[in-house]
Amino acid sequence: MHGLNRAIEMFAPKSQTHSGGRGSFEEAVRPHLDVLYRVARRMTRNAEEAEDIVGQTLLLGYKNWNRFDGEHTRSWLIRILKNEFLGLRRKQRSRPEETELDLEVGDQNKSWTGIADRLNSERIIQAMEQLPEEFRMVSLLCDVEQMSYEEVSEALDIPLGTVRSRLFRARARLRELLADFVAEGAH
Repeated sequence: MHGLNRAIEMFAPKSQTHSGGRGSFEEAVRPHLDVLYRVARRMTRNAEEAEDIVGQTLLLGYKNWNRFDGEHTRSWLIRILKNEFLGLRRKQRSRPEETELDLEVGDQNKSWTGIADRLNSERIIQAMEQLPEEFRMVSLLCDVEQMSYEEVSEALDIPLGTVRSRLFRARARLRELLADFVAEGAH
């Protein structure tokens, strides 16, 4: 994430303000960096690739800052991020896919509770990664990033009803995938 802060400083000098007087690009974007990185990390499943996509998102956002209406900055940035990811994915289709499983599971606590929490987190992340991409993205944005249905609709450029439908199906599939895990915990 340190590299992302440097990217903002390179692409967005503090003097660059939005044409509507809503402040600088840096001021508007900085609060959303963590969310952008987490979403990119889940999309790409690769830390370096996630940083690259976020950097490209920032560059494109900065270039188009004067055309941005100032509403829903996070959704606007996630839409750019999604489009960048899809573009990258199209380019990579002809290359063999390499999978790297590098789970972010938090504190490396040595206690049994910490180990159990990490195992639970890993299991949930693995289940989410089994979801089809359109369900995984909606679940990630609504359930993990706590975005409203309206924000997700705008960020993914899909109708509100589609957000609700995909979220319902994602949660149902997660319940199925985690049913045996939940049953194990009950014993």
